Amino acid sequence: MIITREGFTRVVANAFAGLGFPAEAPTVYEFPTKMFIKGSDLTPIALNIGRIVYGLTGWQPETGTKGVVTPGMVAVQGRSYQDAVDQMNALFVRNMWGDGLPLSPPTEERIEWILRGTDLDADFVVGGVPPRGAIATVRALAVSLAMAGGRPEHLPVLIAAVEAITAPEWGLWAANATTDSVIPAIIVNGPIAAQIRLGSGYGLLGPDPQHPAGVAIGRALRLVQQNLGGAIPGIGTMALFGGMRATNAVFAEDEEGLPPAWQPLSQERGFSGGANIVTATPVNSMINIGAHLGTRDVNDATLTMVAKFMSIPSGITWSLSMTLDDWNSPDLARGVVLMPRGLAASLAADSGYSKLDVKTFLWRKARIPWSDLQDMDLAQSFILRATRLGISKGMDLPLAPRPEQITIVVAGGAQSGHCYWMPVGLSNRHMVSKEIRLPARATWAELLEQAERDLYSKVSCADPASCSIG
Repeated sequence: MIITREGFTRVVANAFAGLGFPAEAPTVYEFPTKMFIKGSDLTPIALNIGRIVYGLTGWQPETGTKGVVTPGMVAVQGRSYQDAVDQMNALFVRNMWGDGLPLSPPTEERIEWILRGTDLDADFVVGGVPPRGAIATVRALAVSLAMAGGRPEHLPVLIAAVEAITAPEWGLWAANATTDSVIPAIIVNGPIAAQIRLGSGYGLLGPDPQHPAGVAIGRALRLVQQNLGGAIPGIGTMALFGGMRATNAVFAEDEEGLPPAWQPLSQERGFSGGANIVTATPVNSMINIGAHLGTRDVNDATLTMVAKFMSIPSGITWSLSMTLDDWNSPDLARGVVLMPRGLAASLAADSGYSKLDVKTFLWRKARIPWSDLQDMDLAQSFILRATRLGISKGMDLPLAPRPEQITIVVAGGAQSGHCYWMPVGLSNRHMVSKEIRLPARATWAELLEQAERDLYSKVSCADPASCSIG
């Protein structure tokens, strides 16, 4: 039985199936969207109460069995290899298995090659992917990575990322279905970032042939969210805008660019130095902010500007929906400030700021004044709901209760004219970190050596008809 708001039938059916209920569950009633506007006409409830009662008491499913279905391989034929690839891509679009961009054929041979990136069994369950609830096995992740054009050395990061976002506290059940444009930001620390050439510098979050791992892993993660979680626009996700959903945001912290005594994110989150870690946090957009550096006054002016963008009401006012446990959690997701190494160095050397000093500066500035809440007609709601967070009438609404909950990551090019603010999406969600598990040392070394030969060896193309790799 489904009772939902107009336009949400398919997304609710998707979630319904994820709970193990029959896919043919009927729509009992779709409430008109206008019914959810203040002062609207509620008579549609009275007119349809009979259908609602029947759905609650009388409906029985047609399907009486349940179980796990593992689909087989799809055979595609064509006049040539390229024609077969074209036919495959058309088939995948028709069945909504692809994302609209060209896909690499996930053949058995390629999947087995990708699986060399882990010692885990192919049937190992990484997690269930809500709201549809399909099971993400290692093999299913290898299929997604193959489709996205990824390589075996990318698989350990993808596995850890899926482990992180399928943790209950991360809230993928909401992030995959909401109208908010939430994406997972996957931040990688440790030696693996350089080993697989994951971007941490110039062009971060964009295409980069020198650092191709991020877009491949991020696109594979999106295919997992779509094909296993059902996050198809208008069906399994109601996000009004797609944002960076084609590739999500997968990148590394610029650990070499960290000032002395500034810890990388992974160590701030309790892991040892040198560990390979992913940290997943939900964000819903990226804002470029001009940044200047030099004297302490200039640096403070830059941080003040960053704080102004952090004070945009969206993510902060959502704090009103939190429980006290959410609000006080050290893992509370509050967005991510990205700053390039030059600005971080100046904040440390010229301003004498520790990373906690910078967090404290931003925390003090990133607030919504009480007068602004009144202007937005949020003051009454704030009065009624904020007391449980320890905030009383007349106080400014902060981004977080403590400076330590502000997340700063050093990343981007060596120049320092800009910062990035990645606002939180679904503000009562938590950051989750997971350790990246590598295959046996010899296998890992072999995969990295092969990647160097395949992608980064010098190429001589003096004769266009015969390019040779040297």
